[in-house]
Amino acid sequence: MKNIYLVVFMVFLFFGGYGQGINTDYYKYGASPSDLPDFLLQSVETEPLILGISDPDMDSTKAAKQAIERARSLLYLSQNARVRSLFDYYMGEEYSGSGGTFQSFVQLAVHDSVFPEYIVLDTFYTRFQEAIVRIRPRSDDLEFGFTIGKSYDIRMEKFRLEYEWGGAAEFQDQTEMEIQFFDSITSSDLISVYKYSHQFEVYSAADGEERFFPTLRYNYVQPNAGQQQYFKYGLWVHIMDRFIQEIANESKRMRELVKKTGETYESSTTLSQGVTSNLVTFQIRDINLVDGEVEISLEVEFLEY
Repeated sequence: MKNIYLVVFMVFLFFGGYGQGINTDYYKYGASPSDLPDFLLQSVETEPLILGISDPDMDSTKAAKQAIERARSLLYLSQNARVRSLFDYYMGEEYSGSGGTFQSFVQLAVHDSVFPEYIVLDTFYTRFQEAIVRIRPRSDDLEFGFTIGKSYDIRMEKFRLEYEWGGAAEFQDQTEMEIQFFDSITSSDLISVYKYSHQFEVYSAADGEERFFPTLRYNYVQPNAGQQQYFKYGLWVHIMDRFIQEIANESKRMRELVKKTGETYESSTTLSQGVTSNLVTFQIRDINLVDGEVEISLEVEFLEY
């Protein structure tokens, strides 16, 4: 009998100690994947895609407000925003072999008091209390609302640092989106994504209220039936991060039109720099979520060099 008590006591300690390390909120919404609207699972070629997605785990009213403001921000950015870029590439030989450093900074920003009018096409809620809102301009010829005393300031930025010494590669990456609408009441939304190699953190604040993302199981259906995919911290941070990366890729192709320098120091060290500042318009033709990755088809037109 004493041996039985001892075994039971050891089992209790094992599972009790193990349970202390479990995140009890991980399966807050269960293990089943959330559905997604069709326009995120299959190609939409009929018209530009303008959408906003709220942070997960929000009150439905606040989530819808945040999603609409993010969708409006993409609409306003798509009309004559300014994109500024800086690229700096250093390559040289170190003690342990060849190495290099690549730095890039891209900013897409607009400040205006002209508000293109829009209509809401779709509203969808995931199982994780994310609001997904799709909008479009009220007409093909943009209509502008009465805006005396109102304005907005919207910016998206990405800074990336990549370095390689002796065959080992690392990177640091920060993406940020800040939205401010100025009226009788100021509305603000800030979200930052920090990456360091395989580490990934998110900070969010809306109208001065900070939000810390819980570590939950955010899994969604795949285009193929019976499969699912995972997006840590929900959908918006990944779409935002991919979108500004696509803008950065387009901006790299335009840097020679403003300024580009290349210098060689000694025989093994090279410094290459590029700077650009342009007015752009863009259209998001398609967004697909496949295998936990975001795919964006983007059309960009540079208006000024």
